[in-house]
Amino acid sequence: MGRRKAGAMLCAAALSAFAWFSGGAGPGGGEAQAAIGPITVSLTETPEAFKNPVMGFRPSRYINESSFSDREYADIYKHYIKYTDLETDASDSVQKIKDWSNTAWAGIESKNIKVVPRVVIVYPGTGEFWPNGVTHGDPVNQWLSETLKSRLVAFIGKLGQAWDNDPRVAFVELGLYGNWGETHIYPNKFADGTDRIPLSFQTALGDAYTAAFHNKKVLVRYPETFTAYNFGIQWDSFALPDDAVGGNGEIARDTWRTQINSGEVAYDWGDQSNLGGSPDGTLGSVSHTNYVIDWIMNTHTSSLGWISDYNAGNASVETGATAMQKVLGYRYVLNQATFTGNVTPGGAMNVSFQVVNKGSSPFYYNWPVEASLLKSDGSVAWKGLFQTDIRNWLPGTNWNSASRAYNQAPAINTVNGAFTIPTSVPNGTYTLALSILDPSGWKPSVRFANTNYYAGGRTPIGKVGIGTDPANQSLGTFASLKSDNTLGYSLQSGAYDGGTSGGSGDAQAPTAPSNLASTGKTASSVSLGWSASTDNVGVTGYDIYRGGSYAGSSAGTSYTDTGLQAQTAYTYTVKAKDGAGNASGASNSVTVTTLAAGGGGTTVTYEAEASANTLAGGAAAAACGTCSGGSKVGYVGNNSGTLQFNVINAPAAGTYALTISYLNGDAARSAQLSVNGGAAASVSFPSTGSWSTVGTVQTSVQLAAGNNTIKWSNASGWAPDFDRIQVNTGSGGGADTQAPTVPANVAVTSATSSSIALGWSASADNVGVTGYDVYRNGSLAGTTAAAAYTDTGLAAGTTYSYTVRAKDAAGNVSAASGSASGTTTASGGTSLLLDNFDNAPAWPSSNDLGKWTGANGFVNGSGVIESGAVKLQYNNDGWLGSDVTQSISGYSKLIVAFRTPARHLGPVVHLYGKPCYLEVVDGQSGEA
Repeated sequence: MGRRKAGAMLCAAALSAFAWFSGGAGPGGGEAQAAIGPITVSLTETPEAFKNPVMGFRPSRYINESSFSDREYADIYKHYIKYTDLETDASDSVQKIKDWSNTAWAGIESKNIKVVPRVVIVYPGTGEFWPNGVTHGDPVNQWLSETLKSRLVAFIGKLGQAWDNDPRVAFVELGLYGNWGETHIYPNKFADGTDRIPLSFQTALGDAYTAAFHNKKVLVRYPETFTAYNFGIQWDSFALPDDAVGGNGEIARDTWRTQINSGEVAYDWGDQSNLGGSPDGTLGSVSHTNYVIDWIMNTHTSSLGWISDYNAGNASVETGATAMQKVLGYRYVLNQATFTGNVTPGGAMNVSFQVVNKGSSPFYYNWPVEASLLKSDGSVAWKGLFQTDIRNWLPGTNWNSASRAYNQAPAINTVNGAFTIPTSVPNGTYTLALSILDPSGWKPSVRFANTNYYAGGRTPIGKVGIGTDPANQSLGTFASLKSDNTLGYSLQSGAYDGGTSGGSGDAQAPTAPSNLASTGKTASSVSLGWSASTDNVGVTGYDIYRGGSYAGSSAGTSYTDTGLQAQTAYTYTVKAKDGAGNASGASNSVTVTTLAAGGGGTTVTYEAEASANTLAGGAAAAACGTCSGGSKVGYVGNNSGTLQFNVINAPAAGTYALTISYLNGDAARSAQLSVNGGAAASVSFPSTGSWSTVGTVQTSVQLAAGNNTIKWSNASGWAPDFDRIQVNTGSGGGADTQAPTVPANVAVTSATSSSIALGWSASADNVGVTGYDVYRNGSLAGTTAAAAYTDTGLAAGTTYSYTVRAKDAAGNVSAASGSASGTTTASGGTSLLLDNFDNAPAWPSSNDLGKWTGANGFVNGSGVIESGAVKLQYNNDGWLGSDVTQSISGYSKLIVAFRTPARHLGPVVHLYGKPCYLEVVDGQSGEA
């Protein structure tokens, strides 16, 4: 019998991995039966106000203050920060921001405190904190310079690298521009008679914040500014009648469902008749308190400052503070819960609950909800995550100040989960509890507003018996939410170590990230990129590991690790994660050595839009707020558009490292690189995610002594937009003579009638691999920065052979890899060929489309002819399957082709729910 062995010829309709089963149905499991049926409990809302993350009264830590003031309801603090504390010179690194943050915010995670940073340059009455290199002194024109604009854009990029993944940061106020960082220059005015940030700066800073912050919300001061951006509002004259236009503009902007609204009650100007002139004056009066609450509910505001400085020792003031804290932000109340009372070990525990948001706003981050089984001492015996998104638990709308309620009441949200309780949990009675976790450490953090409460953040709902009926339903003594100060989070966090709900069928981890490679490096940083993972529900992010230890997280397929040592080798892997907490296996590892201090030579930057360059055809410069010089060059390619950098000076002839900064909002694009008019080489540019996000790729160029030209073109399509190129003038002369290791495991991963996709294991290098050259039948087919390549424009039904060579920035090239052959499908064909049994690849290994799983045989060898039919008797009722990752929706039938003894068993494909056919193939002609 052939090397691919199939089970009994069973056309089953319930296979998702194209598998052959034999001997009846495949693996299955019974539903757990409980001696006690489902238990339903009703829960009671607590009368308490209490602290919860990213909501409520929000004190400020002002410039020159060294600590966070202690306030009874405060878990979130605004922090005014001098620009010069974070950056003085443009060359200051991201690490300076991180070092300052670590000192200023030391230990706040143990107090469950998060901060809202606002960086300021001018704080009237306190000081001005201009960075070096930015002209200032004219209170109007100092805010209009292009130097300031480009400096702020670059600085915002650094803030994103430092804070976007910092769990201590709740959200970010835009800041920077104007007095107090409020994007105005009042009482001064610009030439057009306004005092607000000009549109050009709105565009530049808006683009920069959008590119820099993917995981943190951004807030702006005025609702009529940054209208092209999905930002929240910081109303810093909250509820003041003199600035009612600001509040009404915030209401009209109507972004509260997805963007945070916050603010500060102003007590230093305007009409104070409804505010009482001070925090105590507001909160000590029912009418004043209700006046501010009306604004909170209408604007769906989640946190407020200045008013937080009230005197909690005054009984009437404390009454007002309690009322306001209970509506500021979210307030999640559990109404009812139902759960399985008796669970068979290894069986299912069903849990559902109803929750309503009685506050003014949602929670704005996708934090997970956990069910846990607690032992009698309160420790956790088991835990698992529900499939739900708490951002969708919305408050009511259309506030009615007369009835003190929303006319449109908040929805009742029902959450269901089905958890498999492992057999390792001993039989006995456990307390079932609910909690909402901070993903930074996976600790209980957001708390439900119910009388059922255990110190530490868990809400008990009932007793569950494992392997037995529960002994009782006594939950013991409950704790006060307000007085519990034991909650906290961690600065570093790995993957969740509990289970997941099967309520939506997601116990499946994402696929491992592939093609991890370094996309750039400096003396203190390493930039990484990888191919996206897939998941049955959806990938939510990636965790990056340095030397096996957690280094950080990213929502996209790139990450820059900073604060590293010069000339030091670091090894990285990446894991994908989903919303259920499932984590993938690790990616391939990549080892990268940082540059020598000072960059290993002088890096010279050449801006794409510089007047010394030559733009031809349709190539044109355009404004770009996130680009280094504020501009970029686009429309390169499509036959005529070219960009040539002139006067590229090299101190000596040799190989030089070239870093290209570019933008690409599409799929991968390519461009041809020609030095001094010589032969062009193709460079691949992966997607950067958007046309406002800058990425980098590295390659090497052979330069002559003196001036050189570098020209970019694309005769068959569009190139990316170009920001700049950088040439390391210390990398020439052959200082690095060590070639990368040979690429391993080169294999064909898929094929169409006109393309073949390849993948391989990444090479290593003493300095760093910059790319790979792919050869088809001995000729260069293309270049790629990742360990994967798709060769296009091929002939149908044709076999091609490939090898790969790795290269580094010094121009060193590895030996060729082993060869891999692939055959394009027939032109216009309608069949999906799983394997053509040409002994390539050799058995057991991958087939022509993907991997095989299982390797069971038949007890009667190659089969026998019995009663005029082929009989194949499987040896163990096992199964054999193959992963096929492409759609089969266009195929109408399954064909299993047998060949005579001169041939092997033919192609085997199991189409989901499609008819089965058997065809016999002639041993000589091979035709059906």
